[in-house]
Amino acid sequence: MGPDIYGALTVDLNDAPIRTETGRDLFGKPMARLIIGDNLHSIAITVSNSTPAKVAELAEAAAQLAACAEQMARLATLPEVA
Repeated sequence: MGPDIYGALTVDLNDAPIRTETGRDLFGKPMARLIIGDNLHSIAITVSNSTPAKVAELAEAAAQLAACAEQMARLATLPEVA
């Protein structure tokens, strides 16, 4: 089964808060989600219907993003070359 994506979007993380939320949804079913942002400026990735392997894949992708961000930060300290 593919993801349910409600409209195409791009989110720039910047320094937004990141948190997880677990509990029960409005229908009483167990739910778990990752929330980026706060109040009206947030996006959630729900993993309630995902397998543990798929959540591990998400964690691996986040680790790859962290490695890229570290590399970009290191490169930003170097002088520009014409």
